[in-house]
Amino acid sequence: MADQQTNDDTVAMTRWQLNGQEVESPTGMTIMEAAKEHGIEIPCFCYHPGLSIAGNCRICMVESNRSRKPVISCSEKIAEGLEIETESELAVSSRNSVMEFQLINHPLDCPVCDKAGECTLQDHSYKHGPDRSRFVEDKNIRHTKELGPSISIWGNRCIVCTRCIRFCDEISGTSELCIVERGDRSVVDVFPEIPIDNQLAGNTVDICPVGALISHDFKYEARVWNMDRKDSVCGGCSRGCNVEVETLDGFVKRLMPRENLEVNDWWMCDEGRYGWRHLYADDRLSQATRDGAALADVSATAALEQLLCESGPVAFLIDPYLTCEEMHLVQGLAASRPGSSVGGWLPEDGNAANFPSGFTISAAKYPNRAGAELIFGDQVFGDDAKELQKSLVSSDFTTVVAFCGGHLSSGPGESWAKSLSSTPTSIIFSVKNGPWLEGASLVLPATAPIEKDGTWINEDGRLQRTRSCWSPGTEPFSVELVRLQTLQNALGIRGRSLSAAGIFRELAATHDSFAGHNHSDLGSPGLLLSQRPAGIAMDGGSE
Repeated sequence: MADQQTNDDTVAMTRWQLNGQEVESPTGMTIMEAAKEHGIEIPCFCYHPGLSIAGNCRICMVESNRSRKPVISCSEKIAEGLEIETESELAVSSRNSVMEFQLINHPLDCPVCDKAGECTLQDHSYKHGPDRSRFVEDKNIRHTKELGPSISIWGNRCIVCTRCIRFCDEISGTSELCIVERGDRSVVDVFPEIPIDNQLAGNTVDICPVGALISHDFKYEARVWNMDRKDSVCGGCSRGCNVEVETLDGFVKRLMPRENLEVNDWWMCDEGRYGWRHLYADDRLSQATRDGAALADVSATAALEQLLCESGPVAFLIDPYLTCEEMHLVQGLAASRPGSSVGGWLPEDGNAANFPSGFTISAAKYPNRAGAELIFGDQVFGDDAKELQKSLVSSDFTTVVAFCGGHLSSGPGESWAKSLSSTPTSIIFSVKNGPWLEGASLVLPATAPIEKDGTWINEDGRLQRTRSCWSPGTEPFSVELVRLQTLQNALGIRGRSLSAAGIFRELAATHDSFAGHNHSDLGSPGLLLSQRPAGIAMDGGSE
């Protein structure tokens, strides 16, 4: 029977048999992909959905009625009348033999290997390999060396799947890696004097199915089964790559890319990957101060309430690192103080990058300009910011509340710093020390993007959920979200404090762009909002 297609809107389907059951799958799929759709995972090493098919590891072999020998399911396409067995004696023995050959020269150093606990070779060896080795000869020894400033190779562990090579050829387009030697001495290496040092290099460590490629940043740092994990979003630029944040004993240890085919596929850039280090930088602000004197946390909250309650109209200077929920709280405070005004500052743009695979790095090194423009209007970083700065210079406001949350940026520019210092009462939330804090009446440590709980909107207008790397009840945990609500409580604007999800429900009730949505709707891919602010070109803005 020919492939079935009933109309233009229906995907052509192919009927075939999988483990004795007749099934249908979209025409053109490989056996491995189609089997996965029907709940059957076929093991693989070299296959990756984001890379071309190499078919060299052979662990994915299955039995086919169209071949006397087992076929590799990663490259073989389904067809009408095809009958596939994944658990037949031939298929099982074939996988067992492949695993035995893979382990012949592989060292038994799992106790000291950083990949232990998330190693595909470990998993497949347990499920599909023999329980003992028949190999008594000496194992081949291959090189251990640095391939670049952030990556080393332990050649004895390499199974020559070529994932890393294909990544550099097809995704980053830099082609630093190659296979050297021949036969069972083959191993990954770099070309002479050309280290792997591209902007996406860290992804090669992620996709290595064994412990051959090791990140210098994570080497011997933690065992993966001991770490806590949070699904979040990278705040390094307006792309909004989905990430998994891993922590141990209250310290961030690693960021890993999280699959989102609408945003970042399976990848992330190294700037975002290693950007968490700023949490422990020497210039990180950890102590609240009032007129230069240190304050305890409770005293800082009381000082914030006192200064705002005694003030008249307030100037609010926001940044594009605030979550949509925090911006909603700022908007509520501004609305409660007649004559108040809101404007925003933008960090200088960095370098954009476009890769052959379609992966992009945005020049806008902040996560939520789009959210600010939806909530405050599309001129919040344009004309509104200019008017606010003029008002501060001319002393139209006696109180300013500024948010300076940029972790990688240089902070507000010199002109904004002068405007803040010239205002009689300046309350500044800041992630790090900087010239913009000079003369501040009250300085409050702020949360970095990775510590925030709420939502951001990326440059495509996609609303995404970001989760704090810390747990509720620990410090810091969304400090701005807590302090702004405490302030609203003191001013009589609200009666009780809510979670980020509760604040978002308030936001959805007052802004059409968010209407009908809540945190639980977003899921892993996020949600593309139907309405985007005008002029969201992400081309920089006020200093």
